Amino acid sequence: MERNVKPFRMRVIETCGSIGAFAKAMNWSARKASYVTTGRQDLTVKDIEDCAEVLGVDNVNDFMRIFYPYLSIKWTDEKGA
Repeated sequence: MERNVKPFRMRVIETCGSIGAFAKAMNWSARKASYVTTGRQDLTVKDIEDCAEVLGVDNVNDFMRIFYPYLSIKWTDEKGA
């Protein structure tokens, strides 16, 4: 499934001001930051951890909205079904 990067990209711009500033904060090349924020390159677990820190993601709801917006809410019901 293709990752919806819009919430992630919006948070990057809101927090860092630009993709270039985000790249610098992440200690990435501008190319990697561009690829990640457009969905051309997937994030590793380490990348997600670092992004969450740089972007100030400090709760699970924000984390899921930014990194996994395509997940169905059916996985969060009381029955776990």
